[in-house]
Amino acid sequence: MTVREKIPMRRPNPSKSETGNNYGKHKPDLQEDFNYCCGYCGSFDGFGYTKTYFEIDHFVPKDFLIKSKSVIGLSKYSNLVYSCRSCNNFKTKHWPSQRDDIYLNGDEGFVDPCGSEYENHLYRTDDGAIMWNTPIGKWMVTIAFKFDERIEELKLLWKYNSIRLTIEKIIDELNRYSVDSVEYNEIKNQLTPLFEKHYFLQKELADFYNG
Repeated sequence: MTVREKIPMRRPNPSKSETGNNYGKHKPDLQEDFNYCCGYCGSFDGFGYTKTYFEIDHFVPKDFLIKSKSVIGLSKYSNLVYSCRSCNNFKTKHWPSQRDDIYLNGDEGFVDPCGSEYENHLYRTDDGAIMWNTPIGKWMVTIAFKFDERIEELKLLWKYNSIRLTIEKIIDELNRYSVDSVEYNEIKNQLTPLFEKHYFLQKELADFYNG
């Protein structure tokens, strides 16, 4: 399976200026362009747990841009990624190429998450873990984002999001029928066990982060 439910795509013309250092102004645009999900691990922004707070990551790291006096400004939209706190913190200052125009150094480095190429290096197992297809993918999994050490967290987040998406699809289908129709009641009955799963997975996530 793909790592992300939907591949993110940055808009060519962000609604806010790309000049200055206040890159936080781009957060609403990034939320939409990244489908309210982490560009790296695909976790959904909406669980409300401390470790899934979402932040703005600089694909070419901010500290490197400053140190190297790069022409890429801190608010350059094409260099920003909507990221969960875990991925952002693990990625930190990793940048093997030490060039702002080169993302890879041999089998080490990063692939921009906006595009299908990212999915060529990584894949998601049936139970929600993230693994690699290539040496670059292995580096991202084991060194950059530590997906291999975060397996249980990623599985839980993926299961929770999968239930959420299923519930949304069923509700969309439900809204096609009148409330007094046979079809409406049949579809509505499908939601009860899903709501139960949703509740217990939410509790499991809370226990995971608080334990």
